[in-house]
Amino acid sequence: MRIRPIIDATVAAILSTALVFSGGAAATAAEPSAPVSQSTMSPAQTASLEALLSASDSSTRTFTVAHATTAGAAPQDVADFSAMLKLSGWTVVGETVAAPSIAAAEVVTTFASCTGNRGYTGFYGWGWQWALNSCDTDLLIQALLAGGGGTAAVGGVLTAVGIAPAGGITAAVGALIAAGAGPIQVCKTASYGAHAIYLNVFVTGSIGCWGQ
Repeated sequence: MRIRPIIDATVAAILSTALVFSGGAAATAAEPSAPVSQSTMSPAQTASLEALLSASDSSTRTFTVAHATTAGAAPQDVADFSAMLKLSGWTVVGETVAAPSIAAAEVVTTFASCTGNRGYTGFYGWGWQWALNSCDTDLLIQALLAGGGGTAAVGGVLTAVGIAPAGGITAAVGALIAAGAGPIQVCKTASYGAHAIYLNVFVTGSIGCWGQ
C-alpha cells in the first residue's frame, strides 16, 4: 500500500504545519486532493497572462514575443514567461525588452536527468490536473520563490508542461501565487525519490497536490 500526501489548507501559510496522510493506492488523474488555497489575480495580471498564452503555440512549442507584446502583455511578464519556456525546451521567437527577473538556469540541467511523469492530464469535472516531473517541479518552486517573477513565470512553467485550457492555467497561477512554494516543496519531498508531483487545480480556484 502506498501512502499519499494530502496537503492541508494551513500548509499554504505555515510550512511547519503537519501533513495529513491517507492510505490508498497510487494517485490517479481523476482523484482530487484536498484544496490548499485560492486567489484571484488582478484584472491587469489576468490580461497580461492571457496575452502571453495567446502567443504560445503548444503544438510547435513556440512562443512569439511580438505577438505577446501586441496583445498587451507587460514587458517584464514577457521576459519572465519566455525564460521559463526556454528552460523547458521551447523556442522563443524575438527578443524581450526586459531581462528575466528569475535566474533559474541552474535548475534544469539536461532533460535526460528529469524524473517522473510530465504533461497536462486533463479536466475531470472537479478541475484540471498537471503531472510535473522533477525539473518542472523545481522550476515551479523557483518561480514561486522569486516573488518578482510572479504570475508570468508560474504561467510559463505550466504552459511548458502541457496543453491546457487558458482558464485552467489562469486559475492555477492565481492559486499558486497565493499558496506559495511551501505546499509544492512538501509534495516534492513526499515523492518517494522521483521529486515530481501531481498538481490539481479545482474549478473553485483552489489547488491541491501530491507526490508522484
